[in-house]
Amino acid sequence: MTLLTPTGARILDANDNGVVSGHAAAMARLEADSLVVPHNGDGGTHRMTEDGWKALDEWRQANGNASPLLAETIRPKLPKAQHDAIVTAAGRPDQRVPGRDDNDVFSAGEKWFRSPTLRAVQAAGYATTFGRYSSLYLTPEGRTYARQRGSIDVHRRRLVICACGHEKKPHPGYNDFGNVNAGYPAGELYTGQYHRSLRLAADALTDKSLTRIMSALHGLVDLKRPLLPYDVTIGDERAITPERVAEHAVSLGTHDADVIFLGGQDYAELLRPAIPHLYAPLSGGMGEHRGLCKQAREDSALREAWWATAAELHETQHGK
Repeated sequence: MTLLTPTGARILDANDNGVVSGHAAAMARLEADSLVVPHNGDGGTHRMTEDGWKALDEWRQANGNASPLLAETIRPKLPKAQHDAIVTAAGRPDQRVPGRDDNDVFSAGEKWFRSPTLRAVQAAGYATTFGRYSSLYLTPEGRTYARQRGSIDVHRRRLVICACGHEKKPHPGYNDFGNVNAGYPAGELYTGQYHRSLRLAADALTDKSLTRIMSALHGLVDLKRPLLPYDVTIGDERAITPERVAEHAVSLGTHDADVIFLGGQDYAELLRPAIPHLYAPLSGGMGEHRGLCKQAREDSALREAWWATAAELHETQHGK
């Protein structure tokens, strides 16, 4: 079913007798989506089709049966560059507004936006920074704009955090000058079967850009971050502190994301003070964890059930 925009829903809702009229552009969109057809050939009104009634019913159910007339206030259309920036971010799993410093986007020749545009969408409240980093990410207001003005069904980001593992690649050795060779990307460092099962489940649950590893030494790390092998576990003198974990959670924007953790309870308890809405679905021992991860890889319904629980936990802690 074509996504019914709030504007279209308001128009359909205001015409209970099925005879529909409204702004010409909105009516053209409804007609193109086969939700209305011309009425009596007068060119001024339309009538709702069966698909139109169905789309309106679905929209009402998705919005708690509230009348679209009383739902979200329609955001005014932004200038083109700002509009494009928000819509582009809404199409990315990480919801980042790409600028010149987004190296992956820039090097791939994909669309990015200049500083004045980034400042404008931030000033409008549609994007914000997390922690000490300067990159911009969509706010709830930005996602609402993207749904209304871009017809993109975008919601909170879905983050997955995996526990690290004891088994790792060997030390990379030293170069001719006695310096340590480069480490391994965090996503390749851990070689144990247990960690690999967590990672495979994470790959099924979300995009790699939204996966982090909870390292006992380094805290929350991106899959691309170079790391050297280490021998540290939770509780060791050198282990990451709760305070540092909290800093990492802020910089990751976990307060505005649904978060699933895959790993043991010792790691979950370290994370939960910083991420109170954390959902840790794995229970039992490592064998049970691996079995649940296998189920999650193979069963999309289980994955969606986990995300539904994560969303409920977020709303309990922070509201919608």
